Amino acid sequence: MERETKPPPPCDRRPLIAPRTALALKGIAILLMLAHHLFALPTLIRAPNHYVPLVPGLPLEYELARLGKICVPIFLFLSGYGLARRHGEADAVACSGRSRSIWRQAWQRAGRFLATYAYYFTLAAALVLLVGAMLVPSDPQALALLHRLRAPALLTLGRPLVYEWWFAQTYLALVLLLPLALHLARRPALLLGLALLAFALGALLDAAHLNPPLFSLSNLLVWQLPFSFGLAFARHEAVDRDLSAWLAQRRVAVFAAGLALLGAAAMELLLPSALTPYLILAAPLFLVMLVHFAGSSPDRPWLAWLGRHSLPIWLVHPFLCTYFAQGWIYAPRLSLLVFASLLAQTALLVLAFEALRHAIWRAASRMAASLTGVLPGRQDRSVHPR
Repeated sequence: MERETKPPPPCDRRPLIAPRTALALKGIAILLMLAHHLFALPTLIRAPNHYVPLVPGLPLEYELARLGKICVPIFLFLSGYGLARRHGEADAVACSGRSRSIWRQAWQRAGRFLATYAYYFTLAAALVLLVGAMLVPSDPQALALLHRLRAPALLTLGRPLVYEWWFAQTYLALVLLLPLALHLARRPALLLGLALLAFALGALLDAAHLNPPLFSLSNLLVWQLPFSFGLAFARHEAVDRDLSAWLAQRRVAVFAAGLALLGAAAMELLLPSALTPYLILAAPLFLVMLVHFAGSSPDRPWLAWLGRHSLPIWLVHPFLCTYFAQGWIYAPRLSLLVFASLLAQTALLVLAFEALRHAIWRAASRMAASLTGVLPGRQDRSVHPR
């Protein structure tokens, strides 16, 4: 009986999606998200706000922004892929020489995400209370958000404060379920089979409007699929030496792009309501196309910055383009200027809010150190003897 040969350590190979490429892809996903929320949801644009298309009479912005929904599958695929490479059993043992509890890592990552979410939730709640209760009590947007301001929403439970934040609950659940998903990813075919079944079940639950009051089970079951794609790909990449090199070829990227875009065009023409499920199922094709673009293009620090700050940008931008500053954002009228206006102003706010968040964290750390009597950077010799 032949002995099973183990694959060489994955840290000895170049991954298809390097960290630099992943940041660029997240930056692209952020741009797609902004376009989607600006131009693909006309019912959210309140009169007299509007934009002027680049080509009069041709809804080019609307059709392209509809494809912007792919931003969510892109982010989930990258999350599953990155978590699998960072925390997978082979990577942890072979690359770092140490292993920690996968459950502990999942809880720590979930805690960091929830802390950032709670910080921006607090800022948003203060803004809603200021506008809705003091400055403009008759503002319909502020009144609607005041009714959604509930304590469970701080923990991503129940109805989110703003619709665009629905993703927080799903992502947090996926991170908490990461150890189970990593265990299933040891057999990628089994993981993908279960993921596809869960996707179908989630679609049925969503169509029947069957969800618990505080948690959208249908969202979790539907959107876990691109996350599972990322996990399975990372696992398969770890044992298939030639997979990354084959997918990195230009002809493969061109074929994937053609197939993905042709399918999206056909879906938009024949069954527009099914475009989102198609984008979820076709996420790997879009990723191959975008990985080739991001990997072959020169470094763009601004794109990496967007990817690095994707979480706060996502949390901040709805209050500009939908709720409290829509007239200001759409004031330039020309679609490209409207897009640039939202991007620039969101980035400026994120810079300010992140600076404040880090200042609060440093002050809290100093206060905690002074209360415990341990200064930052010094060790307690009674705990760590020579």
